[in-house]
Amino acid sequence: MPQNLVLGGGAPWGFRLTGGKENNQPISIGRVTPGGKASLANLCRGDVILAIGGVSTESMTLSEGQNAVLSSTQQLCFKIERPETRLWSPQMEPFRVDLQTDEKDLGHFEHKFNVRPRPFGPSVDPVASVETIDDNNNSVSRPTTRHVAAPLTKPQPPVAKLQKLPMCDVCGKGIIGPVVHAGEKWRHPACFLCVFCGTELKHRGYYLIEGELYCQEHASVRAQGAANPPC
Repeated sequence: MPQNLVLGGGAPWGFRLTGGKENNQPISIGRVTPGGKASLANLCRGDVILAIGGVSTESMTLSEGQNAVLSSTQQLCFKIERPETRLWSPQMEPFRVDLQTDEKDLGHFEHKFNVRPRPFGPSVDPVASVETIDDNNNSVSRPTTRHVAAPLTKPQPPVAKLQKLPMCDVCGKGIIGPVVHAGEKWRHPACFLCVFCGTELKHRGYYLIEGELYCQEHASVRAQGAANPPC
């Protein structure tokens, strides 16, 4: 269901756009800065932007959507649609438990009255004596004992402590494999992007301004303090 969101106070807004007509995808929120204005307005990653400032984004490219955000100086109005999240629930099938006793199962019990009791027969053979007599030699043989050593169990080597993985500053997940270090922060190579245009900065120069990464073009705009800074 579409809903309207209003962000006030001017840039930086604290989010990044993604998608666009050239990518055959609707313009949506690709990233939200924790504690930023977009986060406080309950704007979430994955929200589809239907309109910016009352203008439909259906035929907008990503660059046109970014320019529409830049044109909003003091107030930014969004019309968004949030994908529904369905909770999984198990299917319940009723079943019947029959507690009725089958009379046929009781047929093996035989009840007789006024019957003379009979003595119990030997159920098992008499227990043989520990001492046995050899019929051939007429001598008594005694059992012998011997000591058997218990099997030795080899001690298991201690489990090595798992090395703590560095955490990505953007997605918050542990980094396995290549890692990029910017300032005091660690990032995946795929997360090492310009905060404004999303350009990969792994193999090109970058600028770190107030904890955010910028490419050379948008770092100049940010450093000059333009009237419409990047979102």
